[in-house]
Amino acid sequence: MNGQDKFQTALADLRLPVEWRIAVAIRPRRRSVGIEILPGGSVAVLIPPTADPEQVARFVSSHRRWIAGKVETATRLAPDHPVKEFVDGEEFDLLGRRYQLHLVDTLPAGVEQLPAVTADHLLYARRQPAEQIRRAIIGLYRHAGLDWVRREGYQYEKDGRIGGLRYEVRDLGRRRWGVYRGAPKHLTALHWAVFGLPMHLAEYVLVHEQAHATWPDGRAHGPAWQRRMNLWMPDWQQRRTVLAEVGRHAWLGDWKPSS
Repeated sequence: MNGQDKFQTALADLRLPVEWRIAVAIRPRRRSVGIEILPGGSVAVLIPPTADPEQVARFVSSHRRWIAGKVETATRLAPDHPVKEFVDGEEFDLLGRRYQLHLVDTLPAGVEQLPAVTADHLLYARRQPAEQIRRAIIGLYRHAGLDWVRREGYQYEKDGRIGGLRYEVRDLGRRRWGVYRGAPKHLTALHWAVFGLPMHLAEYVLVHEQAHATWPDGRAHGPAWQRRMNLWMPDWQQRRTVLAEVGRHAWLGDWKPSS
């Protein structure tokens, strides 16, 4: 029996809930046992190579209640992002409005370039392979989002005395809605998918990063940062909670290739 099997056997004797999907990971650089709750609710037990299996089992057993609470939260908030097919009639949310996709071969009357959204809630895109439609629509989100963030971000620049701030809208992966990069970049970047969220949540993401751009003293989300958030957005904690739920249903670019 190898080292990892010994730990698995010791944990199996605890008769932990099957839905926890316990996995053991031996980490050479660790000095103590740790527990990580992964997205979706599975549990990773992080073990230093010198640990004793019984010691690990006792540690996990003593944290059962904590694990149960974290697994419940992670399971409830597990990602459920939509997968697009880029077919006529498919719906897309952009800057607080919902649009139906309409694929065309030529520019519709009154439309200067594609893709484009119209006042009658249509999203026109050129008929082409799905991957190219996807790239074009994400480009639209990025362009529209950058216009919005520059316009809406200015009031916080002025109030927070933030000078020389730059903005980007790009793909930030699947776990970040926004990020502030300090000097020398001095950059607020938002995920393009933010602009498919309800606008009060997009505003929260922007304000969150603008508060970082004021360079508050102390920890990243410490008292000084929180004071700035309370000043600019008194209900920011409620919005953060809503974002955790709504965000797991947001479109992050997933698509289904046509068969």
